[in-house]
Amino acid sequence: MKHVVGWISSLLLLVTFGSQTYRQWKGEEDKSEKYTLIFFVAAIAGTAGNFVYSLLVKNWVFTALNAALVINNGVGLWIVLRHRKHEPKEGGEAA
Repeated sequence: MKHVVGWISSLLLLVTFGSQTYRQWKGEEDKSEKYTLIFFVAAIAGTAGNFVYSLLVKNWVFTALNAALVINNGVGLWIVLRHRKHEPKEGGEAA
């Protein structure tokens, strides 16, 4: 069962990073705000799953790495949400 957690988390990360790279390759930067939010949510889920998996298999190097990645992606999500909060509304100006 513990290996299932690792495989599912890894697959989630591959799909997340792969789709983000594909969008950039296709030149969809204008839609990046929506995709960035989805990216960080999926990246947190994937790295959190890998963190749990690393704990289950007692691999302390990857436990530390995945803990750092969860924190990094959490900070990234916080930045995206903060920027959204301070964006000017359509037809208005930023406060």
